[in-house]
This record gives sequence, structure tokens and C-alpha cells, in this order.
Amino acid sequence: MKNINKELLSLFLIIASGTIILGIAVLMVYGVSQFVSLAHSGWYLTIYILTIVVSYVFHIRYKNTGARVIYKSLIFPAKIFKGFIKISTPYLILQTHLALYLFFAGILPLGFFLIDQLSDLINLNFPTHIYIMVTFSVVFATLGNAQLKKLIYLVSPFRLTQLQKHKKIDFKELTDYLLSESNIKFIIYSIYFLYLIIINLFNFQQNSFYSNPETDKAVLQSFITFIALERLVTNLKELDFKPSEMIKRLLDTMTDNEKDLKGKS
Repeated sequence: MKNINKELLSLFLIIASGTIILGIAVLMVYGVSQFVSLAHSGWYLTIYILTIVVSYVFHIRYKNTGARVIYKSLIFPAKIFKGFIKISTPYLILQTHLALYLFFAGILPLGFFLIDQLSDLINLNFPTHIYIMVTFSVVFATLGNAQLKKLIYLVSPFRLTQLQKHKKIDFKELTDYLLSESNIKFIIYSIYFLYLIIINLFNFQQNSFYSNPETDKAVLQSFITFIALERLVTNLKELDFKPSEMIKRLLDTMTDNEKDLKGKS
């Protein structure tokens, strides 16, 4: 029980810290975009940099206390930014790779949905598309784990090999650890669990999470399909019967029969 509580607490800390870091990163990007959109923002930045340079020169050459205070004050935001980058880099890389993983897992059913909407290829209704998108996404996310990770490393905006030269942390190992098949299953079950709580609360109030109640049903059915598939794969691994071995034995039998016929002739 203590180990479970420890792991749950650790999981909560990871999620909370990751959310806070992501929120701060979004706010910083928003702040920079707002600054860039200001009139004469380039002049403001130039004056800021020149003031830093001048105060640094006065501080080093003349040992001026006022210049030292101004210099320290002006570079303080840069130090905060540098410290944030150092702390947040592992989180942001892992969050980016997780987002890419989920995106690539759902890109095929999403593409099918867009094609069907634009061309009336099959003209499926929206709940059916939701069922297809959710089901195929979670299935591909679990069964295509190795392939999806290779794809992420291929298109990742972070050059992991270059990062390894400057950091002591093995980001590829961290990503492999986060995006393991068991972790992906845990994430999927966690999302389904939270979703079930939400839609059940809506249903008990005689409401629907979506405008169409059939959409709620589509997600529930996708969860049932996912559980059935996972149990099928698990049982298949535990079976003594292997289809590949059966094919091999059938081929061996056919080959032996041909040899017997040739021998008799």
C-alpha cells in the first residue's frame, strides 16, 4: 500500500509540475508575441541591450556601484529565463514527444474523417467517425508502439543526438521510458477513466456531454472494443497454440505428403 501511495504521489507531482512548466512556457511565448507586436519593439530591445552593455562596462572598468546594480537588475530576467530553460527542457521534450505520439496514432482515422467529410466517400455519421477515430487511435497507439517511437525520433524538433553532447541526461532513454507500451496503456486507461466519470455525471443529470447522446455511446463502445482487443492479445501471448507454428506444421505435413507420393511413384 505504501508503494502504491508513493507512486501515486510521484505521478501527481510529475503531472502537476509538468502542467505548471507548460503553463509558464505558454505565458512566456504569449508575452514575447505581445512584445513583438508592440510599435517600436525593436527599438525597445536595442535600448535594453545597449543599457546592459554600458552598465557592464562601467561596472567592470570603473567599479561603479550604481552601474553594477543596474546591470544585475537588467540581466536578472535573462537569468530567470536561463534557469527555466534548464529545468523545463526535459519536461518540454517529453511533452512534445507525447503529443507527437498521440497525433501520429490518430492521424490515419482523422485523415479518413476529413476525406469522408470533403468527398462524401461513405457518408458516415459523426458518432461512427468518433468510434472509428478513438478505437483505431488507441489500438495503433498500443500495437504500433515501436513504429511510432521511430517516427517521433525521425521528425522530432529536438535533435536528441546534439542534446546528448551538452546534457548529462539521456533524453532518448527518458522518451523510451515514458512512451513504453505499458505506459501508453496506462495513459489510455487514465483518459478513459476520467472520461467515464465525466459522462456518467452528465448522464445521471439526464444530460449528455455532447449534443448528441450517440457520441457518448461511441466513446464507451470504443473503450469496450479496446478492452476486448487487449484481452485478446494478452490471451494470445499466453496460449500454447501459435498460428505461426500451426502454419509451419501444416507446411511440413504437406511437404512430407509430397515426399511420400514421390517415393511411392
